[in-house]
Amino acid sequence: MRFGSTDTHFQLPNGEILEVPPGSAHYLEHKLFEGREEKVFDRFGRLGAEFNGGTSFRSTNYHFTTTNHYLSCLEVLLDFVQHPEITEERVEKERGIIEQEVRMYADHPGFFGTFLLHQALYHRHGIRIEPGGSVEDVRRIQASELQACFEGFYRPRAMRLALAGDFDPEQILSHLAPLLDAPDLPIAEKIYPLEPSHPAADWLEKPFAVTRPHVWMGWREPYGLANGYARLRQRVLSSLVLDLAFDPASATHEKLYRDGEIDDSFQAYWSSDEDWGHVVVSGVCDDAKTFAKSVADAAAHFVDQGLHEEDFLRLKRAAWGGLVSGLQTPAALANSILNAMLEKVPPFATLDVLGEIEFADVLARAQEMFHPERQAVAVLTPAT
Repeated sequence: MRFGSTDTHFQLPNGEILEVPPGSAHYLEHKLFEGREEKVFDRFGRLGAEFNGGTSFRSTNYHFTTTNHYLSCLEVLLDFVQHPEITEERVEKERGIIEQEVRMYADHPGFFGTFLLHQALYHRHGIRIEPGGSVEDVRRIQASELQACFEGFYRPRAMRLALAGDFDPEQILSHLAPLLDAPDLPIAEKIYPLEPSHPAADWLEKPFAVTRPHVWMGWREPYGLANGYARLRQRVLSSLVLDLAFDPASATHEKLYRDGEIDDSFQAYWSSDEDWGHVVVSGVCDDAKTFAKSVADAAAHFVDQGLHEEDFLRLKRAAWGGLVSGLQTPAALANSILNAMLEKVPPFATLDVLGEIEFADVLARAQEMFHPERQAVAVLTPAT
């Protein structure tokens, strides 16, 4: 469902406006795992199913995989997402566990550095804060706030269900109908702060338990794109540009590697949702300023001289094959369909968008992506 860690400020259907602590969506996920009378993991375990869930910036997902007892597993899934028991006693019991999880992630340089970059790229946006919140946030969360989040967003009309496997769709649909018994009331309206179009800081640096500097560079979009074809097209185009620029087989990557500017830690990816979008390039190096300048210069050179149509056509074919081969398992297929529903595009629309993209589109997108005035750098330096 489209409810995640950044959705901390909202108006309930009754008109009440609430602001809950960061980490509330993740805490609520934990409380649903607990179940009413028995832990959800135990219920799935008895049925021989693998089960898990996760909270991201704008969604919370729960999923299971099984070879037997399919309908029984589906009943468990729809039961616990509609009928939690949230009390102060239960919330307090989970607090220490979630604090430990938050501390564990905070000790990971990749995790910490990514959010340091988010703090450099954005002024007030919710992705500046880790999905689990801080330890202080976790200590502030109350049962009444989690109940408000549940009542505001965990409604049948807000949920999306994707199934993949060998089953009769009509049987599944007839089985589902009586299981959806939660009140189908209106969904809470999310409230987001206004975000300036430029980065919050050019350079942020923090000491950390690393032996060499870890660097994250980002180029952000001035504004995001709402869910739908426009954002999907932007995502596909951005991923193609990054592969052309920084894939290990690219000329740019080869030169940076040959010159000793990057090593095997180097990576590049695109991240976006309905109101943000940015490139992330990261790596471990000996000198952060040299690394940042070399990568920025390489990106500028790539935009000016490094795009070739034959490379684009080859990469487009490879991307098509990768997308199709990535849908060969039921779990991958269900995940792809779920993401399409959450992004408000038809299933497999990525293939349609990829097929429509021409070299001129990639050229134009590359020109947009690496503006120096929208660049920010985050660095973890060795703690002394």
